[in-house]
Amino acid sequence: MAVALRVLLTGLIAALFLPSFWNLASAWVFYADQREASNFAPVGVIEFSLPEGRSSGTAFLIGECAVMTNFHVVFGPWYVTALRPPSNTSRGTFTLTQVTMANGEHPSTGAIPVSWGDYTGPDRQFRKPANDWVVLALEDCLGDRHGQLQPYDAALNDDIPESGGFVAIGYSAGRQMVDSNCSIRHGGGSGTGATMLNDCTTLPGDSGAPIVRRGTSRVVAMISSFHAGFGSIGCSPSKEVVHEHWDPQCTNAAIPLSAAFIDRLETVKCAIQVQNLLLRLGYDAGPYGFIDQPLLARAIKQVQLEIGMVPSGELSGDLSEILKMRTLGI
Repeated sequence: MAVALRVLLTGLIAALFLPSFWNLASAWVFYADQREASNFAPVGVIEFSLPEGRSSGTAFLIGECAVMTNFHVVFGPWYVTALRPPSNTSRGTFTLTQVTMANGEHPSTGAIPVSWGDYTGPDRQFRKPANDWVVLALEDCLGDRHGQLQPYDAALNDDIPESGGFVAIGYSAGRQMVDSNCSIRHGGGSGTGATMLNDCTTLPGDSGAPIVRRGTSRVVAMISSFHAGFGSIGCSPSKEVVHEHWDPQCTNAAIPLSAAFIDRLETVKCAIQVQNLLLRLGYDAGPYGFIDQPLLARAIKQVQLEIGMVPSGELSGDLSEILKMRTLGI
């Protein structure tokens, strides 16, 4: 009876809310739509087929074997995750639409959620917008062939311009587009709980889009959602809102790549790469994407013993480089 009720509830919720909410980049605030067609290889489209429907958004290469996008793109809206918690069992498809291979196709590979923020509950955008992120392991490590973005804490840069200076790259127009004149400002919080406000032109499909320092490969934030301060007039995520001047009470929200977040990200990226290499070399390192399993630590210890390292079972950049050389037969 409980199971039947759960299934019925899921269906009713999906039927009531899915048509208006499913393409979940809920950011509609911008100042002038000056986007242009873009051709940036490390940014692509990510798609998931969930019981409630198809979800798609923007994702970008953040390592040789890793991409980032939004939590709500991978796992669905809060009324879905309330009934079906996020897990590593999901599998999506990541495609680099701006890269064309000799056979005319675009590189595409499976993407498995590995680590994510605590972004569940109906009030998630008000309580913890900075947790709208997921890091995914790629079955084919496209980053070693097509480039990757470098995470950078914008707070460390004293030369951030008052206006402009950043670009946002996403897929809200059905193809890759770039807004090359974005401004950013910190929106409150600190460490992994910080948020960033921005005036980038972002629409449904841009969820997960990177905000990059213009002229570099440094990604400083990831587009998340619409933000309206309390008491704002005319700020509604249900329609396009165009403003002539920056208004911090009516803008878009993004997840900043703070130093604390980057530290966590680097650990996850290293774990993904080491597990990928171990599996390619024939070690039993557990199911790909499950980086907290004892089998991974056991496989690391085995390799460390074989090469004369202290068998700690801990990750390290040195171990990753050694494993890379072994895959190349060096």
